Amino acid sequence: AMVAATMMMSMLGSRAAVLLNRSAIAMTQIHRRHLSSLTTEASGIQRVCVVGAGTLGAQVAVQTALRGFEVSVLDVSQESLDRCQQAHRAIAKQYVTRDASQASQARGWRGLSSPGVPAAKVASDALDRLSYTTSFEEALRACDLVSENVPEVPDIKAATYASLHEHAPKGTIFTTNSSTLLPSQFAKDTGRPHQFCALHFANGIWDANIGEVMPHPGTSEETVRTVLRFAKEIGMVPFHVRKEQNGYLINTLLVPWLNAALTLAQRGVSVPADVDRAWLISTGGCNAPSGSVLGPFQTMDIIGLTTVAHVMDYWGDQLGDAQMIANGKFVRDRYLEKGKLGITNGNPREDA
Repeated sequence: AMVAATMMMSMLGSRAAVLLNRSAIAMTQIHRRHLSSLTTEASGIQRVCVVGAGTLGAQVAVQTALRGFEVSVLDVSQESLDRCQQAHRAIAKQYVTRDASQASQARGWRGLSSPGVPAAKVASDALDRLSYTTSFEEALRACDLVSENVPEVPDIKAATYASLHEHAPKGTIFTTNSSTLLPSQFAKDTGRPHQFCALHFANGIWDANIGEVMPHPGTSEETVRTVLRFAKEIGMVPFHVRKEQNGYLINTLLVPWLNAALTLAQRGVSVPADVDRAWLISTGGCNAPSGSVLGPFQTMDIIGLTTVAHVMDYWGDQLGDAQMIANGKFVRDRYLEKGKLGITNGNPREDA
């Protein structure tokens, strides 16, 4: 696996790599059955703009470029763009040096492999297809599809969509990679509600290569079909989420798990390292093919602790859940205020 998964394996040692590989055969069979049921008609997408150069935006951008698309990465921060470009170079290097026999089996390479094409050429061509800019006008020129990956703050997203609509061609499809917010919350802000839906990716995009496509009531059927095709073209396994659901499929399961782990730490019941170890041992993660590779706090480190805090704040407010609000404050006080943003930001927690 690359980026997040690779970084975690370096921290967890060979056990993580073994666990990733053990599930390869079964997972590959599941993916093949699902993909075989999908249409092979092309999406027509050629140029993509990824908005937000953070953890997920960086992953989406390079994955899309590796699959042959022209990609512009747009962010208001030049520093974020520089980090993103450095990450992409590291990914390209890993792609070239990874042993071919491992790449054909490891679960983390499902979305990356390009049969019959030398790895060095795939990586070099992908880097050539990537561009980085702080200019909306430059990023959106001749763009067919936008993947929005800005922070989980409604006002920031709304303002971003207004700027995107101002500069993007009329036919450009907008997608959101929001982890918990609904497309209908921002449909009017896009200025093109019929050409807007969610295309949500899991963190560690090569390890868990799913693309959750979720329309809002005003999304056109053609937009949904196009985005489903595009998701498949970039190496994802597309899932059509047929009704708006906060958190899609994956985060509907994931957020309560993370919230429970934070509650244990915030209340002083346990410490993060013990919560992770208890989870790994109880689910067979230490010695079983189907066991968990990461505990909840290790998972938060991968997601990015800023995102975790935003999610807890938002849903604590929406649900009137005092514990979720307290958990968001716990993340900010214990990690964010000390500059501990997560592994992929280069500042992991110290209590992992």
